[in-house]
Amino acid sequence: MVVVNLIQDNLIRQGVALSVRELEKKGWGSPPFPFAFLQFGSGGRSEQAIVSDQDNGLIYELPEYLNDAEKERVEGYFHLLGATIVQGLEITGYPPCHGNVTCVSRRWRGSIAHWLEMLESWTADPSWENARYLLLASDVRVLCGETSLLAPVREKFRLLLTENPHLINRLVSNTLYYRVPLGLFGRVLPEVQGRYRGAVNLKYGVYLPIVNCVRQFALAHGIFASSTLERLAQLRERGIWSPAFCDEVESHFRPLLGLRLVTPLHWPGDRYASLSYIKLKEMSPSTTSFARSAMKLAIRLQRMTAKLPTVFEG
Repeated sequence: MVVVNLIQDNLIRQGVALSVRELEKKGWGSPPFPFAFLQFGSGGRSEQAIVSDQDNGLIYELPEYLNDAEKERVEGYFHLLGATIVQGLEITGYPPCHGNVTCVSRRWRGSIAHWLEMLESWTADPSWENARYLLLASDVRVLCGETSLLAPVREKFRLLLTENPHLINRLVSNTLYYRVPLGLFGRVLPEVQGRYRGAVNLKYGVYLPIVNCVRQFALAHGIFASSTLERLAQLRERGIWSPAFCDEVESHFRPLLGLRLVTPLHWPGDRYASLSYIKLKEMSPSTTSFARSAMKLAIRLQRMTAKLPTVFEG
């Protein structure tokens, strides 16, 4: 999984660099001010599978001394850059996120001030959708560009959680959204009809429930690492979870990352949505047993998360 993410990181960095050069060739010049290309979702957590979609954004400097016309030109440049990046990555094999979390979207592309305003607006109205945006923002990582640009955004996020402890409770409902497909007596419950009959959604049924619960505990205790394993390490270091429990979570999570690399073999040449599913009949007894154990852990984590105190300890 580490190698897969290093390869993907390099491919995407090259895509950003090529997009900058493309605008230069077309006469738009170089970036007028420093910027950073952001990764969200599995990319932000450095947990991308072999096939992944786009969850990205742009942040850039926009000095206050610029007049309105100059600001408009800067905004126009980065709009074009975002569109060029998204188009280029799509050609490379990264479909845009269905939720439009890409740097061509005005929501996910803007100055430092824009990002601070977005965080404040999502916090002021923590609806289901805005809570989802906050969780996405917690997974952010600078893939290339000026890393310091993100620092005030991270600090703002921390302050907002400190000042609005009820947000932790609001984020819990989003965190527990995905249902783990495990029935009574530990029976794995595959899809019973349609295209994915006999298959289990590994991403939404096992992987994300664990990721989301670890993230929720991390946020509730002021941990702003972006990857699941980094969050887990800090939960261990701070004594929030026992070493034994952290070992248990990690011993399930690492193989899950590897298992996600297998799903394309079950759907050769198929569409992106299929690659979240794994066919039970093509799994060995030991793999099926592991998936069942991981699901039981995911359910335990969800129950723990449901009882998480609504107090931010940052």
